[in-house]
Amino acid sequence: MGGAVSCALPPARLRCHLAAAAGSRAGPAMPHFQAWEEFTRAAEKLYLADPMKVRVVLKYRHCDGNLCIKVTDDVACLLYRTDQAQDVKKIEKFHSQLMRLMVAKESRSAAMETD
Repeated sequence: MGGAVSCALPPARLRCHLAAAAGSRAGPAMPHFQAWEEFTRAAEKLYLADPMKVRVVLKYRHCDGNLCIKVTDDVACLLYRTDQAQDVKKIEKFHSQLMRLMVAKESRSAAMETD
């Protein structure tokens, strides 16, 4: 009689809840950086190690006013979250710097050092 299980949690939260109950994580560990400078140094280092595998994700949640930038290569996952308006400009500048590096034809390490 393998019927469907009824649950009040939305599907995404249910997966997180089940993974936490099982004691396993569904992906790489995500350190939350408190200092912007530490995050940018770690993200640059991750990008320069293997540019073809790195992804950058920006996410804004209007309900709580949080902006989150995540840089990952599927092994390491770096996360910086803020609700401060002045941090938005820093995130925008860093994101555009990474995007310029991703499309540049010249040496990526030389371009990162000039900015």
